[in-house]
Amino acid sequence: MGRLSGQRVPLDRDPLTSRVKRLSRREVLAGLGLSLLCAQRRSGAATEPVLIIDSHVHFPRAPGGELDGFDAAAALRELDHFGIAKAILSPPPHPRSTRRVHLADLRAAVRREARLAFAAGGESLNPILQATPAASVSTHVLREFTAIAEEIAAAGAASFGELAAEHFSSGRGRHPYESSPPDHPLLLALADIAARRGMPIDLHMEAVPQDMAFPPERRQGPNPDRLTANIARLERLLDHNREARIVWLHAGWDLTGERTVALMRGLLERHANLAMSIKYDRGGVGQSAPFLPRGGELRPGWIAMLREYPDRFMIGSDQFLGDDTERLEGARRLVDALPPDLKLRIASDNAKRIYRLDTG
Repeated sequence: MGRLSGQRVPLDRDPLTSRVKRLSRREVLAGLGLSLLCAQRRSGAATEPVLIIDSHVHFPRAPGGELDGFDAAAALRELDHFGIAKAILSPPPHPRSTRRVHLADLRAAVRREARLAFAAGGESLNPILQATPAASVSTHVLREFTAIAEEIAAAGAASFGELAAEHFSSGRGRHPYESSPPDHPLLLALADIAARRGMPIDLHMEAVPQDMAFPPERRQGPNPDRLTANIARLERLLDHNREARIVWLHAGWDLTGERTVALMRGLLERHANLAMSIKYDRGGVGQSAPFLPRGGELRPGWIAMLREYPDRFMIGSDQFLGDDTERLEGARRLVDALPPDLKLRIASDNAKRIYRLDTG
């Protein structure tokens, strides 16, 4: 299903997206929502919308996490509505994705579509990480973890992910609370593999600069009463191997109120191997959100940060395909609001480079 002008339209009835082909600028632009193009014409904008590489989307939700019946053509039609030229499909770090999804499933799901790539590790590495206390990493567990990581790299994955260092439960279904220190020995070992293989690690981590009470407005799920500081430990991961690229997911989506522009800028200044992907939807509220309240303009602090580190940010919508398309709409809105000097870098160029994507 797609959304045009706020109204949901069955994709198989949309004449603009009745055919799905290989990557072509003209064909992808033809699949953009009519509301987007009409709005640009009304405003006098004659330029074509900048195409986006979405570095972080998820497969459609399924009760058991299986990928049987995944429809790549339907996924591409959904992405076309928002000018997404290529997307990296990532298994979420949830138990539902660990029992029935395997590396072979991930490869098969994108094999015939050049516009889709895949990440891996949320379905395999993350369960091991969550089940292993940092002080109890045995030789056997380390060997198993590194063997899986090497298999993922050999399979052609774009990244290791999504791995959870601090993941809040929403209270919906089997959506879990997960917490593992960013300098966990298994993550340090993975950083060495990532550096050698030239692959990034996609890390989900709510910002906790110091030990703190769990935010009372986020109590929906089985979350703890208190949170343990993790920023200094993230810096230890970044320092462990400076050739390893760490992508801190979900900039603009902040559930502790602590992932401020000041915090992000400080980390980016100190760690050249840190990159971030931007997620925006209605949950991105407060000073951490990229947009000014009640307006369509980006916050000046965000623009200043993006200009200071123009090669470190990309789009990662966190969209579950087949769900409400709010996060894809947010990605489109954000790219369209960027100043011209930042648009192409953040929309696509940085993702191509960081994830080593072939977009030919």
